Amino acid sequence: MKRFLNMTAFLTGITFLTITAGLALGHDKEDKDHESTLAHSATITMEQAIETAKAKFPGRVIESELESEDEGLVYEVKIVSASGETQEFEIDAQSGKILKTEIEQENDDDHGSEKS
Repeated sequence: MKRFLNMTAFLTGITFLTITAGLALGHDKEDKDHESTLAHSATITMEQAIETAKAKFPGRVIESELESEDEGLVYEVKIVSASGETQEFEIDAQSGKILKTEIEQENDDDHGSEKS
């Protein structure tokens, strides 16, 4: 009987982990599909947004994504410089204009400055 209960608990745990992993993978695919759909609505490409940001702040891109915000489609591009300073840009996916920049200080406080 004890063996049966241990096996039941084990199988329940495996089932839970399998379902949880499946749900997580499903959300990841949905996120990629959503971003792909958004990209078709954008006038400029992710590469163009990255080049715009790098022209203002040379460095290595550590994160980039396309998001739907209140003001419309926006590329978010985060760049780290050779000195370790990090700056995040929000770039309008229709016009290619920089909407906002945020410089991250070493203590991780964000200081935003508006661009038009």
